[in-house]
Amino acid sequence: MKKSVVAVGVIVALGVVWTGASWFTGKQLESRLAEMVAQANSQIKRGAPEAGVELSYQNYERGVFTSHMQLVVKPVAGNENGWLKPGQTVVLDEVVSHGPFPLAQLKSFNLIPINGVRSHRAGE
Repeated sequence: MKKSVVAVGVIVALGVVWTGASWFTGKQLESRLAEMVAQANSQIKRGAPEAGVELSYQNYERGVFTSHMQLVVKPVAGNENGWLKPGQTVVLDEVVSHGPFPLAQLKSFNLIPINGVRSHRAGE
């Protein structure tokens, strides 16, 4: 009886730690998202200035284990010769599973701790 109580206590403690770590990782993502998008935009301008596009995000929703957002690629105002025509946008629906052991990684039995796993699909 005593061993089962200890085992349940350890499992509960690990669950609380995992939940807290996932929440903290999601909080870090939220606080750094604008900075990461700005860095991506500067890399696009440096690596492909002819693209004439910029990246932004919208509809960010943070959860305990995952965050959902939309990344939007749109043409830079006044650029007529870019990859996208004026008024066109590309919307990517993003799901980020928070670390240290994201659910997306655990489903594939990958037990290496990481900050997060991102998956996306093209939106409308």
